[in-house]
Amino acid sequence: MLDKSFYHGQQGECFRQLEKHWREIKHEFDSQPNKVFLDPEDFSDSVRGVPDDFDDKSGDYVHGEWQALGIQSGDHEGQSFNDYPMLYSILRKFPYKTNVAIMTVGPNTKIGNHTDNEGGWRYQLCLDDGGGEQSGMYVMNIDTKQQELMTWKTGEAYVFQPDLQLHNGFNNNPGPRTTLLIDFWKESLYTKDKFEKYYQHYSECFEGLENLVNVYESRKQK
Repeated sequence: MLDKSFYHGQQGECFRQLEKHWREIKHEFDSQPNKVFLDPEDFSDSVRGVPDDFDDKSGDYVHGEWQALGIQSGDHEGQSFNDYPMLYSILRKFPYKTNVAIMTVGPNTKIGNHTDNEGGWRYQLCLDDGGGEQSGMYVMNIDTKQQELMTWKTGEAYVFQPDLQLHNGFNNNPGPRTTLLIDFWKESLYTKDKFEKYYQHYSECFEGLENLVNVYESRKQK
């Protein structure tokens, strides 16, 4: 369960539905053959990292396998509703989101310490922890400035602020870790001006969300 402040309004209902129906969403993902993924160099241009963890180049802070299946960027849905009916039926009711993906992190993978420029909040729902208790991330506590361990467990969700909270990731479980990721502006703090500024800034981090869409759609054509 998330902090109760996130179970507010329409977003809160969507979080409840996602956490209720995670098995169906996982089944939808697992049932699709020939899935096309983006790699870190495609989606991590806005990362700010700790020099000890990676060189000044997108993706260099990843040791192992980390991929993203495009679900939605802006208003563009990256997959077919017929393939993901449960997921899209919930997402279409989720307000103030910018980007949605299903992320996979392979066994023996390390993602170095970094923050992300986009701002807002990031929701992640674990669809599969990879079979064990050795998959997680260290996230900086905003109040204490100390990094705290968050261990992924299948069916559980977590929210943090990726631009303010230094974080990393690892998966030492035998199987890949799979999480649903939603970047969004918190509904209880919504104003039209705040959301529009967030959305514009988020889009600029990817040289336009339409650019991210084009990259993904071109990858699917190969």
